[in-house]
Formats: sequence, structure tokens, C-alpha cells
Amino acid sequence: MPEPLSTKPRGAPKRQSFFRRHRIRDPRPPAQSPGSLVHIGERHEEDVHFHIIDYDSIEANELRTHSIEKCLDFEIVESPTWIRVIGLHDVEKLARLLEKRGVHPLIQEDVLNTNQRPKIEQIGDTLFAVIKVLVPSSPPERGFHVESLSILLSKHLVITFHESDSDLYDPVLKRLHDGHGRLRNSGSDYLFWAILDAVVDHYFIVLNQVEDEIERLDSLLMGGSKDKDFDPRDLHGLKQDIFQLYRLIRPVRELVGGLSKIDTTLITPATHIFLRDLYDHAIHAIEITENLRETVNSLRDYQTNAVSLRMNEIMKVLTSFATIFLPLTFLAGVYGMNFTHMPELAWRWGYPALWGVFSLVALAMFLFFRRKKWL
Repeated sequence: MPEPLSTKPRGAPKRQSFFRRHRIRDPRPPAQSPGSLVHIGERHEEDVHFHIIDYDSIEANELRTHSIEKCLDFEIVESPTWIRVIGLHDVEKLARLLEKRGVHPLIQEDVLNTNQRPKIEQIGDTLFAVIKVLVPSSPPERGFHVESLSILLSKHLVITFHESDSDLYDPVLKRLHDGHGRLRNSGSDYLFWAILDAVVDHYFIVLNQVEDEIERLDSLLMGGSKDKDFDPRDLHGLKQDIFQLYRLIRPVRELVGGLSKIDTTLITPATHIFLRDLYDHAIHAIEITENLRETVNSLRDYQTNAVSLRMNEIMKVLTSFATIFLPLTFLAGVYGMNFTHMPELAWRWGYPALWGVFSLVALAMFLFFRRKKWL
């Protein structure tokens, strides 16, 4: 489908999308056996590696490794442990880790599928959640790209599966290192909430940027700016960005709401309070996104109506001038006929008299149109 014509002058900077749009194809043939492990997504890391943080109220120990055995060593500890798996493309390594942990094959399949929609489910003594995160693009690129985050919660252990090593979780890591606040004195369920809370809080950063872009376009439209200052493609691209953001945020409400309804001992009553607060944040983000959708639709309607109104004004002016010349054309056509017996042709003042009639008719019609405010 061809792109719409732009009124932006050649050489003017083009607005970049907030999201890097790409389509991830599923390479699996249809009707595969359930639990078939195939990585679906892009390769963001050179090697799959692990970042392990074991902590309690006294200290926090940190380890970065490529060894699965080092991860399994933390199975026997009683203190909360966070294992960050960074990179999803090494199917064999991840399958070994998940099998050692006794993870259900269907969950293993969902971990490797970055197209998996956000969800929460419980299988046995494990809670499994999938949520979409917005990762800032590397400078000098602007905007965000969407990645999938899978979280496994069991007793004393949280395992997260990231597509890339993002600084999105740095505030949570800083709280673990500093030892201040509730995180170091709470269990793995509170860490599970803190990770989800960091993801949802990051949505508001994007919402604020989208809101700023809407205000910029609104000032261009409402401020009577020239056409060269406004590109309709910016408004169309912004609408697509908001739709993409709505698709990301809407399932979070179901995810967090499902956490509150699951009957499990993995989440303590003290953490349920924070989950309700996270649910409120998700609702707030959805409401903001819906308001942004309505606002950008209003701007698009206004822009369409403004173009139609301007076109109507132009057509009204052109029609008025065409109407003025209509009787003049009639008179010119009458006296342009090649008849022999036309009395005015032999009159000495016929030519200037005809010009006088032309001028009077044109002036009268022009004044009439001005009085009616058609011109």
C-alpha cells in the first residue's frame, strides 16, 4: 500500500516510531508435538549467560557465569535467590536448565517463544508468568523495542528469562545491593512482585513520551501552523504506536488480577497487598492509554475536518469567481456569433458599452458575494 503524500519539505527530519516494528515468524511447522523446544525470536546476546543474586537480610552475594551447574548449586539454599537468564537462543542450554528444575514441557516451550502473549499460570509448585517489557533502543536511535520476559517463581527461587541484558531492572538490583527497604527482608514472592512492578512502571515513561508527542502535534494543529510544519504521517504513526502500547498493557490487568485469585502458598498475604497496588497501576496505565487513543483520534478527526474545511473554502472561492465570469462568458458568446444583422455591431459605442456592461456585472456580483461573506 503506497504511503500518503507528505506536506513536509524535503530534507526535514522524519519522526521515528516509539517502537521498532518487526514481525517475528514462527519457524515451527504446524501440528508439532506439545513441548517442542524451538526458539522463536531474535538473537540479542552472543552467549546465554546467568546473573545470580542470593540474598538475605544480612548480605547479598552476586555471581555471573555461563555454567548451568553453578545455577543448580543454589537449589539447596534456603535464602531467596534470583537467577537471571540472559539470552534465549541457546535451546540446548536452556532445556538442560529447565529439565533440571523439573519445569513442565509446555512452560519450557513458552519460555522460548517470544511471541507468547502475557499470561499467568500455576503448574505444580511453580508459578509461571509472561509479560512484555519495553527496552530503550541503543543511542542514537530513539524509542523502544518490545521484548518478552518470562518469570518462574518457586519456593526461595525466582528465575527470569530475558532476551537481552537491559538496565530496566537496575533499580531492583540496586535495592538488593543497598540492603535498605523491604526487599532484602522479604521472600522470593516479594522479588517476583518487584520485577513486575519495574516493568509496569517503565510503561509510564513511554506513556509520558507519547503524551508529549500528542501535545506537540496538537499545538501544530490548533496553533494555525503552516502545512509544512505538520506531516500527516506523524499522526498516523503515533496512532499505530498507541495501539501497540495498548496491546502490551491491556493483558497486564488480567495477569495481575489472576495472581490475586490463584490459591497458592508461594505468595504470602503481605505480598498480596502490593499485588493489589500493582493492579491499580496497571488499570491506571490502561486508562491513560485509552485516553491517548481518544485524543489522537480526535486530532485525526480535527485534521481531516480542517483539510476538508480548507478545501471547501478554496472551492467556494473558485466557484464564486467562476460564477462571476459566467454572465460575462454568455455576453461574449452572444456577440461573438458571426451573424450579419446584429444592430450593436454597427454602433460606434458598442465596444466600450459592452466593456461597461462587463465591468458593472462583474462588480455587482463581486459586491454581492462579499456581502454574503462568500469571498
